[in-house]
Amino acid sequence: MIAKITKGKKASGAIRYDFGPGRRDEHENARVLAGSVPGTPRQVARLIDHHTRPSGIAKPIWRASLSLPDEDGVLSDERFAAIATAYVERMGYGGCPWVVVRHGDDHVHITVSRVGWDRRTVDDHGDYLKSMPIVRALEREHGLVDAGALSNRRAPQVSGQERAASERRGAVEPERLVIRAAVAEAVAAAAGRGRPAFEAELRQRGVDFRANESKTTGRMNGYSFSVPAWTDAEGGQVWVTASKTAKDFAWQKLGPVLEPKAVPAEAAGPDLAALRLAEARERAVDQRAEVVRTLRTNPAGTVPDLVNALRTLRTNLDTRESTLAAETATAMRLDGLVSGVGMGPRRGELHRRRIGLQAAVAAEAEADGHATTAGQHRQEAAAARQVEADSKAGAASRWPGRAKRAAEAAATAAALAARAEAEAGRLEGLAERALERAAEAAPDVRGRYDEALTALESGWKQEERAAIGQDAQAARLQQIDHQPPLQAARVAVAEARRGVEQLLAEQARRAALPPERLQLEDQVRTDLAREVTARAARAGSTTARPRKAAPKKAGPAAAAEQAEHLRRQQQARRPGPDTPGR
Repeated sequence: MIAKITKGKKASGAIRYDFGPGRRDEHENARVLAGSVPGTPRQVARLIDHHTRPSGIAKPIWRASLSLPDEDGVLSDERFAAIATAYVERMGYGGCPWVVVRHGDDHVHITVSRVGWDRRTVDDHGDYLKSMPIVRALEREHGLVDAGALSNRRAPQVSGQERAASERRGAVEPERLVIRAAVAEAVAAAAGRGRPAFEAELRQRGVDFRANESKTTGRMNGYSFSVPAWTDAEGGQVWVTASKTAKDFAWQKLGPVLEPKAVPAEAAGPDLAALRLAEARERAVDQRAEVVRTLRTNPAGTVPDLVNALRTLRTNLDTRESTLAAETATAMRLDGLVSGVGMGPRRGELHRRRIGLQAAVAAEAEADGHATTAGQHRQEAAAARQVEADSKAGAASRWPGRAKRAAEAAATAAALAARAEAEAGRLEGLAERALERAAEAAPDVRGRYDEALTALESGWKQEERAAIGQDAQAARLQQIDHQPPLQAARVAVAEARRGVEQLLAEQARRAALPPERLQLEDQVRTDLAREVTARAARAGSTTARPRKAAPKKAGPAAAAEQAEHLRRQQQARRPGPDTPGR
C-alpha cells in the first residue's frame, strides 16, 4: 500500500473532486466509507471548512490517498474503511473532523482538518516519515502485499536506456538481470565452501568475474561481473560491480556467506567440550539477561495470560468507544448549532409554531367548510318541513285521491327533512372537532389563526436568524463545558487501543518465537511475576520483621541474647498495670 500526503486550504474543493468525474472521467460510484462528520458531501465539506476557519493556519486541510497494488485485488468497503480509520488514528488525527471517500477499486482519499474537536492544532511535522512504518504495519495486520518489497529496492533498478541498449544488442533481457540471477544461483551453490567454489560456479554459468583486491594489503574488496556478450559501442566489455548488481552481493554481506568463520585453533584441543560447555552457559546467561531486558521494556511482555488480558481490554475498549461516540455526537451537534447547520431548541420552537399555525389555519378552513355545508342542509330541512306542513293540511281534503297524494308528499318531505337534519348535525360535529384541532395546534392563539400566520411569515427571516444566533450562543457555552469530558473520552480510547495493539503485537511476536525461546521467556515471566508479588507483600506488610537465621551451633552468649530478645517481645505484647488493655 502506498500513502501519498498533500496539504490544502479548503476541504470543499477536495471533496468536490472526490465526488466529481475525475480528470479523465475515471471516478465511478463515489461513496463515503468512514469519518467523524455526518451529512451529505456538501454538508461535510462545509462543516470541516467552518471548523478550520478561525485557526489561522495557511493549509489546515490534510489529505492522504491510500493506493493498493494489483496483487491485493479489490478490497471490500468494510475492509478498506477499517484500514483507513486505523491509518487516520495512528497518524494522530483521530480527534479531528475527517472523512474517507472511495470512487475506485484500488484507492481511497482521506480529508482531515488539522484542527481537532478540542480546537487544538495537530502538528504535521514529519508526517511523511511517520506514515511509512504505519503503512507497513497495516499491510502486515490486514494481510496485504508489501508495496515496498514490490519495488525491488534490494537491487538497483534497470534503467530504460539500459533496456533499450540490450534490445538493440538482441538480448532477451538486460544483462544485469541475467548476471543477478546467475550470481544468486552461484552463491546458493557455493555457500560455506569459499571463494574458489564460488568462482567455479560462476564459470559454469558463463559469468565473467574480477576479484577487486587491494594492491597494498591484499584485502578483498569485492567482485565485478560481466558476460561475454555485454559490450559497449566501441566493442569493449562492460563490467558492473557486485553492489550494483544486488546489494546482497557486496563483499560485506557475500564474504560471511562464502567463507564462514573457522573454529579457533585453541578450541580444537582436548578442552573443546569444556570450552563449548562454558560458551553454552555464557550464552544461556546472556540470553536470559536479554530476555529480562526485552520483557521489562516491552509493556505487554510480562503479561502471562494474553487471551484473558485481550478479552478484558477489548471489553474496556468497547465501553470507552461507546462513551466517545456519544461525546463525539454531542460535539458534532454543538458544532452544527454554532455553524448554523443544526436545528437548535429556539429555532425548532419557531418552526414548530409555524407548523402549528399552518395546521390551525387548515383546520379552521375545514371547520368553516363543514359549517357552511351544514347550514345548507339546515335550509333544506326547513324547506322540507314546510312542505310537510302544507301536505298535512291537504291530506284533510274530502277528496280521497287528493288526500292520499297529500299524505304521501308529507311523508316524503318528512324523510327528506330528517336526512338533511342528520347530515347537518354530522357536519356540525366535524366542524367542532376541526376547531378543537386548531386550538390544539396553536394553543397560544385564540382564533384569527390566518392573521397570526401572516404576521409570522412576514418577519420569518428575521425571527429565524435571531433564533439561530441564540442557539449558536448557547451552543458555544455548552462547547466549553463539553471539552473536558470529550478530551477525557478520547484519551481513554487512545490508551485502550494502544493497550490492545501492544497485546496483539506481543501475541504475534510470541507466535513467531522458536519453542526454546518461548519456554525461556515463560520461565523469566514467571520469575518476574514472583518477584513483583514478593515486593508487594514486603511493601504492604507492617508487622513482619526480618528474621535472622540461627546458627547451627549457638554458644551460651548467643542463646542468652536470643532468650532476652524473646522475653522483651512477650513483655511488649503484655499490657502493664498502667497501660490500657488492647
